[in-house]
Amino acid sequence: MNDRPLRPPKTGVGHYVEELLQWLPRVAGQHRYVGFFTDILRRRPPAVGSAPSDSAPGTSPRRPPEFVRRLLHAGYNAAFRLAARPDRYDLYHEPNHIAIPWQGPIVTTVHDMSVVRHPEWHPRDRVTWYEREFAQSVRRTTHFICPSAFSKSELVTLAGVDPDRVTVIPLAPREPFRQQDEPAVASARERLALPQRFLIFVGTLEPRKNIGGLLEAYARIPLAARERYPLVLVGAGGWRMEGLWRRAAELGVRDALRPIGYVSEADLACLYTAARALVWPSWYEGFGLPPLECMACGTPVITSRTTSLPEVVGDAAIQIVPDDPAALAYAMRAIIEDDALAADLAARGPARAAEFTWQRCAAAHAAVYEGCLTTS
Repeated sequence: MNDRPLRPPKTGVGHYVEELLQWLPRVAGQHRYVGFFTDILRRRPPAVGSAPSDSAPGTSPRRPPEFVRRLLHAGYNAAFRLAARPDRYDLYHEPNHIAIPWQGPIVTTVHDMSVVRHPEWHPRDRVTWYEREFAQSVRRTTHFICPSAFSKSELVTLAGVDPDRVTVIPLAPREPFRQQDEPAVASARERLALPQRFLIFVGTLEPRKNIGGLLEAYARIPLAARERYPLVLVGAGGWRMEGLWRRAAELGVRDALRPIGYVSEADLACLYTAARALVWPSWYEGFGLPPLECMACGTPVITSRTTSLPEVVGDAAIQIVPDDPAALAYAMRAIIEDDALAADLAARGPARAAEFTWQRCAAAHAAVYEGCLTTS
């Protein structure tokens, strides 16, 4: 497995890789699983702790020049082809959309097709990478895995992949994500300097997540509600978000925002437990772990009724149209003001989240691997 996504800041693909490498030996221990980045290159991603962020939520991370990234990418691919030869391994799993050239059976996970469907949401070098290599990866892949029926339909429609070459395997909440006890919640709240009550958003601050729409809607709820429930933003700064802080000031909500950057899983579980609700009006998702993991913690969720998200949350969340700030504002006010509604959603969430498990997810992956080896 190309486990390079384990490098921080760990996003959804990195969490996916981490869980698979933990669960595969448990559910299908007759096979040996090797992570190229960690087991062959002997690299160990540093541990990530929690620390309040002094940066504005619109601050984008520094990216090396494109030619440097291309050189590093080419070097990594060359090392992969040299060390992970087909005479040593039976199958290669690429968990991050585009497979490195390899002579044996290849399983590729395509989480979503947002780069193809909406290139304007992504940095130019990422779009160029897709334009240069994605079609070749599709041809060389033996079988695909997608986390939702929506992502499968996008892959079939936009890349012309035979549906029989795609298996849908949903993801699941990670082990720390369950309702936390009050001492742990209080400790996290004090360490991160957060108030007793708040709304929360979790994810990379980038155009696809519709942060601008979230701020527009948040500005529509009464000032008294914003003062009672500030909006906590958890996650790293993403691409093309430099103007976000300025926009927050223009809307008059800057003082109600609490950007805290990237936090540990343990602290995030505490923040989910403490929050009044997760507000997650993303434009486009291949799955959407934050809503599922928040529901597992017994906290209400407001999310979009688009792309894969209805598959994930079912009837256990409020679903809104992401391009309607008035509807999102109404949903936030309802969650803040209606204790019975909040309690009902909080009760439904854990039951819905329990329908998804990493044990089943990993077992389904092992079955795909075995199927590819049987037919190859």
